[in-house]
Amino acid sequence: MIDELVLEAAEQYAQDFFAQDASGHDWHHTMRVRRTAVRIAAEEGADEGIVALAALLHDVDDAKLSPQTTEGLLNARSFMEEQGVSEDVCNAVLAAIREVSFTKNGASAPSSVEAACVRDADRLDAIGAIGVARAFAFGGAHGRALHDPSGADQTATTDHFHDKLFKLKDLMCTNAGSRIADHRDAVTREFLDEFLREWDGEA
Repeated sequence: MIDELVLEAAEQYAQDFFAQDASGHDWHHTMRVRRTAVRIAAEEGADEGIVALAALLHDVDDAKLSPQTTEGLLNARSFMEEQGVSEDVCNAVLAAIREVSFTKNGASAPSSVEAACVRDADRLDAIGAIGVARAFAFGGAHGRALHDPSGADQTATTDHFHDKLFKLKDLMCTNAGSRIADHRDAVTREFLDEFLREWDGEA
């Protein structure tokens, strides 16, 4: 059982940590992942406290945002130690965080249902209407083109749809995540279809 005060402190920690982010990995992303992860956990019978804490801390050691701490998950670890979180809970939370990354984990099976809930929630936030908005926010923050019809610029944001976003629906680890992903994947695909029609002057 995780004390509610620890979760409140983690919310504040995440809010302060991401205060300046405009790339789509902001505090609101963290809170959406928390809400979705806890929703999935309730359906999957997971420990909602561990899921909530892992979701709140899942990006504080992200390699894109804090490369110097990512290997040992030092920010998340230090926060939990300061809050007096037990070693068992700390290890479960760190395992879940470690297994979130698409780049590092791909389709590998999570080690726990809690890790599965957090991974699905994070990936769900990358698709659907908000996922599309985040993709373009990230691209803009990193100076990437919207689209390159020649295909030469493989960093263009529309390439990201094929490289990652369209794969996520089939990589869900929970039944609840799969159900949510069905809708969000359809929204994502409809958006890109419309985008390309407008780009070509056909709509």
